[in-house]
Amino acid sequence: MKKRVVRALVTGAGTGSSANLIRALRAMSPKPHVVGVNHDRFFLRLSIADANYLTPDPDGGEFTDALLEIIRRERIDVVMATNDNVVKVLSDHRRRYKIDLLLPRRETIDLCQDKYALTEFLRRRNVPVPRTFELKSLRSLNGIFARFSNEGLLWCRTRRGSRSLGATPVANIAQARSWITQWRDLRGVKVSDFTLAEYLPGRHFMVHSLWYKGTMLRTQAVEVLSYFAAGNNPSGIFSMCSLAKTVAAPEAVKVTLRAVEALEKAPTGAFFVELKEDADGVPAITEINAGRFPSGVTALLAVGRDNMVASFAAAAAGEKVSVAAEPHGSAAEYYMVRDIDAVPAVFPAEELLE
Repeated sequence: MKKRVVRALVTGAGTGSSANLIRALRAMSPKPHVVGVNHDRFFLRLSIADANYLTPDPDGGEFTDALLEIIRRERIDVVMATNDNVVKVLSDHRRRYKIDLLLPRRETIDLCQDKYALTEFLRRRNVPVPRTFELKSLRSLNGIFARFSNEGLLWCRTRRGSRSLGATPVANIAQARSWITQWRDLRGVKVSDFTLAEYLPGRHFMVHSLWYKGTMLRTQAVEVLSYFAAGNNPSGIFSMCSLAKTVAAPEAVKVTLRAVEALEKAPTGAFFVELKEDADGVPAITEINAGRFPSGVTALLAVGRDNMVASFAAAAAGEKVSVAAEPHGSAAEYYMVRDIDAVPAVFPAEELLE
């Protein structure tokens, strides 16, 4: 029986995140019809989708109405969000959609978008997370630093937001106070939006898993090797990687699956988990992005026959999707390298020896 063409809608059309998703979708057979949407008319000009629509800003009330009309007009089967703001909007209005959004529960999405609340939730369930404290006021700094007993660097960041918003290592109270007040005074970020946590110096993993009604279809671990603009910020770390590789990381995968199963009894959808190792090599979860694919390493999730992006689209479209041949991730080592204004390149490790 001839398979029908999946009709997919991708938000953030024209951005690198949307382009990565679209290229992964086009590995499907037959190739899907892809519709791109964006509220920014300039980025929309860069879209590689088959059809494109300008929408209202997702933060406004008119976005959902516009999206529903596009879905109706284009006969869309699957919607794929590219950032947490759109995931939140889709989640909050999920009952208005007649198609399966393949999203985790609303409570899960809201929890994961508050990094401190998520850390506390996982800690109470014995899932490894860094010791983390919320900041009530600048006066809280003395007490928080005292709890760490001069153990070295602490990691300072905001409890909400993406792309390493407000994140930096700090060595003492003076540095933390200066960093936080600068964000408060120049960017309007509240002091109470910041947290301080133990600094994890080890390897940085991204583990993505795809679930359908309690069945884990596939997971894949990726190790981040270098970052964009690493030399332009105090930490040398940024949420966007420039070089990464697929790895077999059984401990990181184990922690990831424990976390997802703690969040949901019957998980459904995409879960993107970031972890760092402590000084002893034990991975701990630093954040979870529920309901979307990562913006940077999507190409590594589409390698080979177990294309996770294609599996998501097929499942959302109502097709039967089997558990991957290697459900806990491929042991084959693939590298992904990317740069600004360049299409990400993926190649097997053996090509480095040619």
